[in-house]
Amino acid sequence: MDERVTKRFEEMVALGRQVLATRRAPAPGFMTSDFIDVQRANQWFTSSLSLISRALGEDSEHYASMKRHFTDYPKFPNVEQAFGTLLAAQDDFQSDALFRIRSLVAAEVFDEFLEQAELLHSAGYVAPAAVIAGAVLEDALRKLCVQKDVELPEKPKLDWMNAKLAKLGAINSLTQKKITALADIRNSAAHGKWDAFAPADVAEMIKWTRDFMLKNF
Repeated sequence: MDERVTKRFEEMVALGRQVLATRRAPAPGFMTSDFIDVQRANQWFTSSLSLISRALGEDSEHYASMKRHFTDYPKFPNVEQAFGTLLAAQDDFQSDALFRIRSLVAAEVFDEFLEQAELLHSAGYVAPAAVIAGAVLEDALRKLCVQKDVELPEKPKLDWMNAKLAKLGAINSLTQKKITALADIRNSAAHGKWDAFAPADVAEMIKWTRDFMLKNF
């Protein structure tokens, strides 16, 4: 779908340039803006509105801007400004598509590590499973901070990221407390404090971490 929409944006940009090339000045003595090929302009406007609606939604600023410039008898200034809107929509769609691809790749990598944690847990290696699940959770918080434009220190701590995301409202207080509890399990497992948690706690930790990933990536 992204490839088809991207190709359609390229087609609409090319068509927009063709429409702009039909610009012609008004006859001498007429005080009006330059004209444009009305039929081709209306075709371009209609197709561009449809594309932006599909790619970014009718509640987007791009759709509202394009619709505002679409008049019954378009002239060069309308088309010129609308063309700028189309270019901005194309850029924002491509940036968003790239982000979605990166998120999908990250989620697949996370899932592979969680599968390893599940295999270790089922084989009785509960502590290593907890350490792996904890590492996945920490990396998820790091990526969520990047997603929310949080400036990270060189070596951000899990507790710091957890508190920062809660302060921004990216996660609620219950999620923050849950992450703190899971971090304690990870730390206990990493330091050999195996009496501090049970196998069922680690199983729940893996499941919760996977649900957290699915919700946020």
